[in-house]
Amino acid sequence: DAWDRTSQFPSGHFVKTLGALGDKNTESMALLEQHEVPHHPFGASVLACLPPYPWVITQEDMVGRKDLRHLNIMSVDPPGCTDIDDTLHLRELDDGTYEVGVHIADVSHFVRE
Repeated sequence: DAWDRTSQFPSGHFVKTLGALGDKNTESMALLEQHEVPHHPFGASVLACLPPYPWVITQEDMVGRKDLRHLNIMSVDPPGCTDIDDTLHLRELDDGTYEVGVHIADVSHFVRE
């Protein structure tokens, strides 16, 4: 895996097929692979903590919370992080100033001991 100066093409090797170019799941998998984010399936004990599938957000879930799903929120966790729970959003306000939102996931909403 290199690109010699005198070559028009890089040299490399096949690792695996992820899927069709442009497919959302394929592109997500490519990002996980590129940045070496662990993405193996969770074990039975972890899955047992989740609500039944399909899970939908209920009015009860929204009590004491603000719905921010309309914002473009992005992770700021470092590469290799296994608990992607720290995020930011940035948006320009009507008066020309910017709002920066810092978000920390509430894991305790799902995982109870």
